[in-house]
Amino acid sequence: MKKILLLAALLLQISACKNEDFFELERPVQSPWTKLTEFDRAVIGPYALMFAKGDWGNVFNYWYLYKNAIADDVAWATPGDGTWGWYRDTEANKAWTDDIFNTCYNAISSVNDALQFVEDAGGAPFPKISADDQKHNLDRIVGELHFLRGFAYYMNATTFCTAYVPGGPNDTRQIPLRTTKASSYQDASTPKIGTTQEIWEQVIADFEKAYQMLPERYIAGKMHASYQAGRANKFAAAAMLSRAHFAMGNYPKAREFASFVIDQNGGDYDLSEDPIEAFNKSALARGKETIMYIPSYDLTYGKQNLHSTCFANMFQKTVCGWTATHVDYETLKRLGWMANPKADATIGIAAKRDKRFTQLCFVREPANVPAAKRVEGRYYETRVNLTWRTIVSDKSARGPAAGYTNVPQIRLAEMYLTRAICAFKAGDKKQAAADLNIVRKRAWDARVAGVAYEKSPNFVTEGNITEQMIGDERLIEMFCEGDRIDYLRALKVPVGNGDRGPGTTPYTSQAFVWPVPVVEKSLNNGYQ
Repeated sequence: MKKILLLAALLLQISACKNEDFFELERPVQSPWTKLTEFDRAVIGPYALMFAKGDWGNVFNYWYLYKNAIADDVAWATPGDGTWGWYRDTEANKAWTDDIFNTCYNAISSVNDALQFVEDAGGAPFPKISADDQKHNLDRIVGELHFLRGFAYYMNATTFCTAYVPGGPNDTRQIPLRTTKASSYQDASTPKIGTTQEIWEQVIADFEKAYQMLPERYIAGKMHASYQAGRANKFAAAAMLSRAHFAMGNYPKAREFASFVIDQNGGDYDLSEDPIEAFNKSALARGKETIMYIPSYDLTYGKQNLHSTCFANMFQKTVCGWTATHVDYETLKRLGWMANPKADATIGIAAKRDKRFTQLCFVREPANVPAAKRVEGRYYETRVNLTWRTIVSDKSARGPAAGYTNVPQIRLAEMYLTRAICAFKAGDKKQAAADLNIVRKRAWDARVAGVAYEKSPNFVTEGNITEQMIGDERLIEMFCEGDRIDYLRALKVPVGNGDRGPGTTPYTSQAFVWPVPVVEKSLNNGYQ
């Protein structure tokens, strides 16, 4: 029997050798991009993957959902539910953090494929194009590819990597570092696992390349029409360089790139509009401060992620009944928005005169108020049994088309506040105060306050500015945009525990680092 089996195997092997040419391709695989106009698809794909993937699966929203949950400025309406990570239970995998990881690497692979296509052609995959097309389209697309890869790595670095420690070894190996197209099974299954240092260096390198190659703005008639719809430009790349250097504790470089965005944008971006104007666009439009946005108005790829309702007030056109995130009660006291939230829930003048409160927050009344005592026109909790009044973010679905409202990704106010804290740390309190005043004045409602901002006690000078002032202003400005935990880790300071209990948690703690998906760890030989 054994002889028969051996003979059969030998015959099969001989037959296979004779028919090897059966498996040879009669012609090589053709590129999906046969002309320059088609090459724009190379960036549209990664944009869609990261920022527009389905009603419940937009990983950009997942990314800041979990970052909103673990910061020090939020309380949780449903404390018995650990689904959203409020307990900082980052030792356990979550379905949506796994989705962040996997989708970002899908985008990275797609980008690597497109960049390899350009490299294999010696940088000239479409040799007959005009100099105009080279500059305004091919170079732009390559710049966007680098931007998107940098953004994907930035998302994964701030989710799955330990915080960068200036002057530290930063040698923890946590996530794959892929910068080329896999050419074999071995290459695909055994990628390099990058250290914290290497991952952040890659983030910087990609955003630097994007900064060099991207145009400052859309030029009608010269660029693909879709480029005008919220996609990355030179200022978006500079803003991301500011974010990345800030995360690494390189405050001079973070300040430099924030200054470029603020001072060199030619009037494209400013803080002349009310805060809500960044969050209420349901068409091909943006607020004056919006540097980059997700064009959710688009009926094909658009629509806001429904899970944004976990940290926002609106669900499509109605008030969401399951909103979980609200402003931490100790934070409300420190900001002066409520003097004693769990006893006297009166809204203070500090909140009432702030347009970010009146335009971008929502007051939800506790569920335990008897029906006879409820005030008409107010919203009372129904699905969660809250005992005290809460203040929640109201930044989603604010446009006339509700769920089809564009989502700001990078705003100018953030750049002012980044420059303010970096200037403060450099001892330039005059610049820090000037930047802080610009952001504060935009939000100041003089009619409610009864006095112009410059004449008020809230006007900041180089003599009275503090780091806490800048941090609290940023907390208000960026509330529930996924910024707070990144801000504190970038400052290299302990993170408060808020309603979770007394004390603080080191910024280097694994409590802020989500685990790499189990499947990735088991199938990726690089982890072995």
